[in-house]
Amino acid sequence: MNEENLIFVISQPRAGSTYLQNLLSNNNETNTCSESWVLLNFANYMKPKIVNGLYDNEIAVAAFQDYLGKHSVENLNLEMRRIIKNVYEPLFENHKYVIDKTPRYWELIEEIPVWFPKSKIIVLKRNPMDVVKSMANTWNLQTVRDLAYFKRDLLKAPKKLNKFCLNNAHNPNVRSIQYEQLVESTSEVIQELYQWLGITYNNSVLDTTENVKYKGNFGDPYQNKFGNEKKTVSRTSDTVPGWLKRFQQGYAFYLGEDFFNTYGNYPYEKMNPRKTRAFSYLIHRINSSKEKMKLSDEINYITKEVYYRIFS
Repeated sequence: MNEENLIFVISQPRAGSTYLQNLLSNNNETNTCSESWVLLNFANYMKPKIVNGLYDNEIAVAAFQDYLGKHSVENLNLEMRRIIKNVYEPLFENHKYVIDKTPRYWELIEEIPVWFPKSKIIVLKRNPMDVVKSMANTWNLQTVRDLAYFKRDLLKAPKKLNKFCLNNAHNPNVRSIQYEQLVESTSEVIQELYQWLGITYNNSVLDTTENVKYKGNFGDPYQNKFGNEKKTVSRTSDTVPGWLKRFQQGYAFYLGEDFFNTYGNYPYEKMNPRKTRAFSYLIHRINSSKEKMKLSDEINYITKEVYYRIFS
């Protein structure tokens, strides 16, 4: 495989990455599959601090590094790169380009250019207010407590994606696009991306009704079923429940005006940003899961739990 023809699509979950993947793979030159999470299965070599293990992964990594310090293993990283490339090899059969679309690669976004410096990276950005709304609609989330599962995707991913885009603004192998522009000006955005990637473009790629390459057990449940992002958009309810609206206000305040300006020039004041108990509750759940709580913390936790079960 040619590393130059390996394409990564990275975003927050529920940012429209499946739609982009569908459009970019809708040609004879490009292959893809439903979210494979390939690189995350090698995360212990690429970025071990994001890996947890029942056996205490932190100690395991330290022990392995100690071993490597005493007994040199020649070209270990090169061998790991070779193994990963071999994993992608079947997708390259009869195709020139391969797309790996896995949103949570944002966890490895700084490491990917180091491990695969010739690959292409597309960062898809969407207003985080719409991302969290889409999460709630897609997975039928009813409370802030339900959102806690996505805490890293909500709190860390946007800032990390933004920082990466700013740091790589002049990197010829990195492109960032906005979901809103992709939906509003699909042909222009896709044609520009095809040209950048070196893929032959014609208007027929915009009709994705016959493209099934991206379908599978993992990825956007709506698109796997309906196959068209613009239909999916219409299926998203415009009604925002009270608990989610309060969370969005606190979430906007947390991310801050500077972030929204640089991330996509999103109208900050219209989000009515302010500190809210709903958002603070998410932070409370995160903090209290990191270590054993004192009795006073437990009482505080239970009080908030009861409050949000009643009023969220």
